[in-house]
Amino acid sequence: MKRFQNSLLAYCLVVGSGLLTGCNVEKARAIQGAATQFKAESLLAIQAIDDMRKQELEPPPRSTVEVRSDFVTGILNSRSDINAALIDLAIDPFKPPDDPQWKTFTADLRNQYENFAAIFDKLDAGNLLAVDDVRQSAEHAKTLTVQMALFADAVSKNPPVLYRYRNAIVVKLRKQRQAYQTLQAQVKTSYGSVEASPQASRDKLRDIENQVGEVMAEWQQVKLQEQKLLETTLAQCLKAAILGKELGQLVNRYDKLELNDINLLVPRILNTAAAISGRDFGFLSAKTASVIGEIKQDPLWQGAATLALDQVNTAVANRRKTTSAITVKK
Repeated sequence: MKRFQNSLLAYCLVVGSGLLTGCNVEKARAIQGAATQFKAESLLAIQAIDDMRKQELEPPPRSTVEVRSDFVTGILNSRSDINAALIDLAIDPFKPPDDPQWKTFTADLRNQYENFAAIFDKLDAGNLLAVDDVRQSAEHAKTLTVQMALFADAVSKNPPVLYRYRNAIVVKLRKQRQAYQTLQAQVKTSYGSVEASPQASRDKLRDIENQVGEVMAEWQQVKLQEQKLLETTLAQCLKAAILGKELGQLVNRYDKLELNDINLLVPRILNTAAAISGRDFGFLSAKTASVIGEIKQDPLWQGAATLALDQVNTAVANRRKTTSAITVKK
């Protein structure tokens, strides 16, 4: 009889444990969609940051004639030995240099978010130990979330600048101003005033004025491109930060929530993040400040801030170091 009771007790424990584990697996899988989306939005944010940096360093496109002219000038004026490297440099002297440190940095960032999502991917492989990993993923989620929030804040405070496009316009305006003032001085010396000069001279001055007007339009277009780049990058970082913040809070309450609660919360989290779009910098900037403020005031997130801040400071320092080398041509 006693043996039967012990067997029955053992059977109940096994069955009860199986039911509990099964329930936990379902809860973890319910969160899996949000974790996968967090990874996707974060990877898009990292790509947006990388694209922003590339565009800041890219030169304006050149015509075939300009490429040939620059190549001829570069080769004939060079004092170095002519080799493959010099030829490539003469063809594309404005190509941004490779930056292995930046590539390593962004690759490491991507791995962090891939590894976080992989915790939830194990559930599909039938790994029941992954349920415990889900519980313990809250700290990881906090670090990644704070990181994204700080990236959004850094982009908001350090807007992208298309340096080489701006520089090309500055150089063009300098040349046009010099040509205009030189011609104007010559006309005044020869004829006393512009009005008294021949029509051909006045037409030349008017042509330069029209060219300057066209350059103004170019400058305005560059500013619009910078604004769009700012809003797109900021929106993507903010979207990832909001999604991660909500996900981290959900995982932190994992053991206290029922499966039905999680099934209701996950769609709300996804919809909140999806509503963020890069159409209004004022809203995005204010929302970023709000998220940063909430993180600073919530003890749940404060422990993750130091590591995330180090990552973001590295990115900002690298960006400033690279762009500071770009100067306006004389």
